[in-house]
Amino acid sequence: MTGGMAMTCAKTGLTLKSSSSIRRLEDEIYALRLKMEQSYVEEATFSSEKVIGLSRMLDTKINEYMRFRRRMGGASTSS
Repeated sequence: MTGGMAMTCAKTGLTLKSSSSIRRLEDEIYALRLKMEQSYVEEATFSSEKVIGLSRMLDTKINEYMRFRRRMGGASTSS
């Protein structure tokens, strides 16, 4: 990576440029993922409205995260 400080997220294993915005998104994604997993365990099905709703929210956050990374020039995963 060029410019800026790079770090690896312990939660996702992704290498990221240091940024409070990307950390916030990462934390939100992690929390939503845990919530979705917990809901699946409680509902015992992937097709419940609760699990599907959380999955959609997670997809939206992941897309936001990927757009942010592209803008920062961090879309490439090669070293």
